[in-house]
Amino acid sequence: MTLNLFPFFSSYSRLLRLSLFCLCLPLCSFCLPTVADDGRLPDNFAELSDDVQAVILEYAFFSEKANQVWGQDFEEASAHAMVKYLDDYHTRVHIDFAAGRIRVESERSKTPLTAIRQALVATLLTPADPSAVDLYTAADMGITGKPFLAGQVLDQDGKSIEYPWRAERFAQYLTEHKVQHKGARYWVDVAMVRSHKQRSAEGYRPQVERAATRYKLSPALILAVIETESSFNPFAVSHSGAYGLMQVMQNTAGRDVYQRIYGRDDRPTRSYLLNPANNIDAGSAYLSILRDVYLRDIQGWQKREYCIIAAYNGGAGNLLKAFHPDRKKAVQRINSMSAEEVYRMIVHKHPKAESRRYLEKVIAFKKHWL
Repeated sequence: MTLNLFPFFSSYSRLLRLSLFCLCLPLCSFCLPTVADDGRLPDNFAELSDDVQAVILEYAFFSEKANQVWGQDFEEASAHAMVKYLDDYHTRVHIDFAAGRIRVESERSKTPLTAIRQALVATLLTPADPSAVDLYTAADMGITGKPFLAGQVLDQDGKSIEYPWRAERFAQYLTEHKVQHKGARYWVDVAMVRSHKQRSAEGYRPQVERAATRYKLSPALILAVIETESSFNPFAVSHSGAYGLMQVMQNTAGRDVYQRIYGRDDRPTRSYLLNPANNIDAGSAYLSILRDVYLRDIQGWQKREYCIIAAYNGGAGNLLKAFHPDRKKAVQRINSMSAEEVYRMIVHKHPKAESRRYLEKVIAFKKHWL
């Protein structure tokens, strides 16, 4: 029996996203259990694969329940933002990793100030392990281990927040002095330190260095890709089915890495790719596959790097089409050009505008990490 999702959707766009998402799942995943009319999860929910659980939670429950509270202001997690609902969906945490801003807000909560204070404490103490945070329910966040925001947010005394007592003290201060409200909406904004990306990167430096050594890549390149893909958001997800710091796609890059590097005839799971160490290794491995397999005939390290970067975003096929419809002739043309000419060709002629901007961003960010 298949999953009947239609009663849970209030907009065509969410139904379309579900359809696109399901296309990325294995064929066996279409045999999903029925969701009960009263909204209960199927009895065997815990036995289902994490990918199938994600479909049920994210598309059949999460967006509909949050939408009932927030309406047109509904938000969900993305590559550069962590969005987490609490307090039966009446309180929301939004961490914008690109802008370096945290907003905790409450909508029609019975106790808005208490809800905001508790959400602030939970946010400040959230561990770096994405498996401890369920983005698609209103369940509480785990608070074990060193907080991933340690050093990225400072309290009213300019101190890093690493322990519950300091988080509670800062949350109380913010609740008493910084909360704003308009009608039933209450919110507080917290600025991350200017160097929050650098501080976050330091936490991933060992994994980056390990991957760089294993795949013979520049650590600066890996860090630049991470910054471009997710702004160092360990909870990064996208509707296209890309997960984690380097936004690895399960069915394309992920499957390629599993087969060519790990020697496995399957694909990485969602939870696997949301593990930062796994994600950095898989993303770096795919960069090496682009270099050593799909673009191996391109001569000159700088030209090849430009091509690898663009291909990481838009695929090797689209990269080559920017130079010629025929693959061999495209490679010949690239090899006859200077590195500067190849760069200009990609940023002006690549068939995908996103890939043109992508190359510019990665190269600019790479300079910061050298």
